[in-house]
Amino acid sequence: MKTMMPLLKEYGLEIDDVRWFRSVQIAEELLAKQTTPRLLIEDIWSGRLGDTLYRFEEKTVETLEDDWRGGKIDEAKIREFLYLVRKAKRNRWISPAS
Repeated sequence: MKTMMPLLKEYGLEIDDVRWFRSVQIAEELLAKQTTPRLLIEDIWSGRLGDTLYRFEEKTVETLEDDWRGGKIDEAKIREFLYLVRKAKRNRWISPAS
């Protein structure tokens, strides 16, 4: 059975690192909507934002595993994702320039 847990371990990652990576992505998406506040308001009002945030890190891993098992993506794509997560993890602790 294809599971991401051994690969997460291989990359020195935990689910919290996936949570951080996805948080960065979601924040960037939300910030992109600042030029059209109505879109952000509608996301909040409709519950789409809440749905997006509910178990978002676990859903990310589950979706990747399902796509991997179903042949929609291969291990190389999983590793590419984990590389980006690891990069975000490293950048998490770098303090921004003042």
